[in-house]
Parts: sequence; C-alpha cells; structure tokens
Amino acid sequence: MNKIVQILFLVAISIYLLYGIDISKLDISIFSKMGLFLTILSIFLSQIILSIRWSVMSKINFKKSLETIIVSSALNILLPARLGELSKAFYLKKFYNYKYHKTLSIIFIERFFDIVMLFLIMCFCAYEYISNNSIKSGILILSIFILITTLFFNSQKISILLKKIPFKFLRVYTQKIYKNIKKLLKTPYPTLFWTTCLWMTYLLSNTVFFMYGVNFHLSFQETLELFIFFTIALSIPITPAGLGTFEGTIVLFLTSHGVNKVNVLMSATLYHILIFAIDFIMLYIFLLVKDIKFKELIKNEKS
Repeated sequence: MNKIVQILFLVAISIYLLYGIDISKLDISIFSKMGLFLTILSIFLSQIILSIRWSVMSKINFKKSLETIIVSSALNILLPARLGELSKAFYLKKFYNYKYHKTLSIIFIERFFDIVMLFLIMCFCAYEYISNNSIKSGILILSIFILITTLFFNSQKISILLKKIPFKFLRVYTQKIYKNIKKLLKTPYPTLFWTTCLWMTYLLSNTVFFMYGVNFHLSFQETLELFIFFTIALSIPITPAGLGTFEGTIVLFLTSHGVNKVNVLMSATLYHILIFAIDFIMLYIFLLVKDIKFKELIKNEKS
C-alpha cells in the first residue's frame, strides 16, 4: 500500500512539474558559479555541524560521529520515511557496540530540538514579515506541542505509566529510552547551541543558493518563507529524500511569485542534486577509508 501511494504521488507530482514546461524558456545564465560554490560549502558545513551535534549528544568522538552522520544521510536518500535515521542505531551498535536505546533517545531529542528551531524561525518570519493568521495559528500549534512534550518528559506520572506496560522487554526498553531522554534534557544548552548553528547553516545554504546561486531577484524575506515552506513539506515522509516533494514545493512557491516555471524546476533539481552529491561523495570517501563495500554496509544495516 505504501509503495502504491508513493507511485501515485510521484506520478501526480511529475504531471504537475512537467505540465506546461517550455524548454525553450530555460535560461542558463541565471546560474552563478560562485553562488553554487558557496552553496556547496554551506551544505558541507551543515554536515560537519550535524556531526558535532551528534558527538556532543552521544559523547562519542567526532570521527565516529561523522561516520554515523555520513551513513545515515546517504541512506536517508535511498530509504523512504527517513528510515536512514534508524541506521545510526544499527551502525553504532555494529561497529562500536553503542547501545540501541541511547541512540534512539538521541534521535528523538534531535527531532525535538529541530522542531523548536523551526518554530523559532517561523516566529521570526511571522512577526517580522507576515500578518497571515493561518501561519500564526500554525505557530501556536507548534508552541502547544513543544510545551506538551516538555511537560511529558518532566512528569513523574509518565514514569509510573511506563512501569505498567505489560510486556517486560518493551517495558524495560521504553524506560531506558525515557531515562536517557530525561538525562539529555537536564543539560540542553550545548545541544541547543549546536542546533542553532546547524539551522543557521541550513538557512545559509538556502539563502545563498536562491539569492546568489540563481538570479531570481528574491528578497531575504522571500527566501526565508521558501525555506520554511519546503522544510515543512519535507517533514512529510512520502518519498525517499523528499524526491518530488522538494521540487514541487519550490516550484509552487516561486511560480506564485512570478518566476518562470522551467527555470524554477531546473534550479530546484540542481539544488537537490547538490545535496545528494555531497552526501554520496562523503559516503564514497568513507567507504574507501573504511575499506567497506556499499553492499556490505546495506547488509549490516538490515541485519
């Protein structure tokens, strides 16, 4: 059923993206080599900061952390629903005997802090530039979610409820994850700092690409709105690496701002390719250094 939904979605998004395309209107001169180079640097920097954040949270050294991020980023491109995130647990357990429950706890905290950071960026955008009530309602919903999550992991009643789970393995494992999450949340400032740095590099690569990599004459406000728009869209795990969703949201946003559709589609595709390329180049270097074949890595992750 999931595959049918993915196929139908890809067919629908492909029709939307290709309908009315006039290839003769493609203007290659809108691209800037320097802007694209700076975009590549900022994307690479985000991977480094992502590795530092993982190192800080997991208490493992940067080398092991970088390896983990490289593997998970590449597998996120190949697997649907961001299942590459779970490869962190399998990789660290397989090669470094790092416990599953600790990795799963960190993944949860990562996502929580990412939501907090997206919420803060949306707040800035909404109250600095936008008077749209629907966006402000969305921010309110996110605020409630963050509050509920914080209260959830600081409530003694949750611990009592977890002890009542009927299946022993699930009960013990869930309590381990819960205790580790509480432990991580006791010292949130290093994680918050590196999460802020990470999202600033995400925003930097988006701004550099759409303001300098391609000449669409966009303002910072428009690039910020676009960043929020496709980040929320990509959080819906329909296809591997947001294939189609990424391009579709960018095309929808920029064509509504009067940009030529064929140029937008080409730029969105190029941006996505740059992200893919950096992930796979880093993975290729990793496989060479570790002397591991990709098939062996996939086999290890599945096992």
